Amino acid sequence: MCVAKVFQALEGIYMELWLIISIVYIIIMNIVGFASMGIDKHRAKKHVWRIPEKTLFLIAILGGSLGSLIGMQMFRHKTKHKQFIVGIPVILCLQVCLLGLLYYHMDNKETKKTGFAMGTVISSTVYGKDSDTVVEEIFDRLVELDTRQLSWREEGSSVAQWNQSLKEETAIPLSTEEQQWLQTSLELCKSSDGALDITIHPVIEAWGIEGDNPKVPTEEEIQQALDMTGYDQLFIDENGILYTEDNDLSIDLGSVGKGIAADRIRNYLDTQEVSGAIVSIGGTILVYGEKPGSREWQVGIQNPRGVQGTVLGMLSMKQSGVVSTSGDYEKYFIENGIRYHHIFNPSTGYPADSGLCSVTIVCEEGIISDGLSTACFILGYEKSLPLLEKYGAEGIFVTTDAQVYVTAGLRDAFELTSSDYTLKQ
Repeated sequence: MCVAKVFQALEGIYMELWLIISIVYIIIMNIVGFASMGIDKHRAKKHVWRIPEKTLFLIAILGGSLGSLIGMQMFRHKTKHKQFIVGIPVILCLQVCLLGLLYYHMDNKETKKTGFAMGTVISSTVYGKDSDTVVEEIFDRLVELDTRQLSWREEGSSVAQWNQSLKEETAIPLSTEEQQWLQTSLELCKSSDGALDITIHPVIEAWGIEGDNPKVPTEEEIQQALDMTGYDQLFIDENGILYTEDNDLSIDLGSVGKGIAADRIRNYLDTQEVSGAIVSIGGTILVYGEKPGSREWQVGIQNPRGVQGTVLGMLSMKQSGVVSTSGDYEKYFIENGIRYHHIFNPSTGYPADSGLCSVTIVCEEGIISDGLSTACFILGYEKSLPLLEKYGAEGIFVTTDAQVYVTAGLRDAFELTSSDYTLKQ
C-alpha cells in the first residue's frame, strides 16, 4: 500500500509539472505570436525583409494563435492572403476546443478500486482531478473508522471502550460525532418501536450467526440474551455523557455502521476536487455529485434469491444520496431444513419473519438509510410506510413470494429487470 501511495504521489507531481510546463509553453508561444506580428509590421514599414507568412502561420499552429490574433489587430497587420486572416481565428477556435476537452477529461478523470474493509467488499469509482488519491484515501478512512471507532471486536475502539465502561457502570464521555451517532441511532430505535435495537448483540452471539458454527439456541438461551438487551436503558445527558443502569447491556452499531461510513466518506469528498463518485460499502451505496456527461447514476438492486451480483432491477439516481439494502440472503444457515438469517427481531430473539426477503432504503443520510433498512425489514411493508414518511425516505420492498413494492418517490426511477418478480402498484 505504501508503494502504491508513493507511485500515486509521483504521478500527481508529474501531472502538476506537466500542467505547469504546458501553461508556460502556451504563454511563451502567444508572446512569440504577438511579438512576431509586431516585428513583421515594423519591418513592413521600413520595406525590409519580412517574416514569411508560413512562419507566422506555424507559430499560430504551435499554440500562439491568440497572441497572433491580438497582434494582428493591435498592430493592424495586413497579410497578402485572406486564408491567413481566416486561418488564425479558426486555429484559435480549434485550440480552445482542444484545451476544453483536455480540461474536461482531467476534471472528470475516472479511477476505480475494489478491496476489503469493515468486514465487507468496498468498491469505489471516483471522477475528478484528485480521483487517484481519493480512492486510496477512502479505503484508509474506512479502515480507520472501523478499527478506531465502530468495531466492537477491536479492543481499543470507541464501541469496545463503551461496552467495557457499561459493564463497569462508569460514565462515558462522548465526542460530538459519537454523540450524534448514538442520538440518531436511539431515535431510530424509538421511532421504529424497537424494531431497530443497537443493543441486540447478545442475541446475535446466542445464534453464532457471525461465526463459523451457527446454531439454533434453546428458548432459555434466547430469553437470557433478550434480558441483556434494551436500547431504552441507554441514556445521554446534556453534557454528552453516555450511561446506563443495566450493566448487562452492550452496544453494536452494525445496523448503522455502513451508513455512518457513507456519511464520513461524503464529508471527505466535499473537501476534495472530485465531480462525482459512487462508493459501495457492502449493502450501503453512497452516490455523490454528478456523473460525467450529466448521466444518471445506475444502482443495481441485488436479487435476493439469485447469485451474488445478479440484480432484480435498476435504480436511476440524479442526485446525491445513500442507498442501503438489508436482506435475508447476506448471512444465513440451514438447520433441520429450516433457513435462519441474520436479521433478528428484538422482541422475539428469532430471525425476523415479516414476509420480506429484501428492503432497500434511499435517503440523504447514510446512518438513517442503513438503520431504516434493518428496521423496515423487521416491521414489514405496511408498518414501514409511516416510518419512511417520518424520515423523508423512499423504499423498495421485496417479499418472500416474489412481489416488489416501490414507494411513490422511486416509481419513476426504478426499473424491474428480472422476470422472476412482479412489480405491485
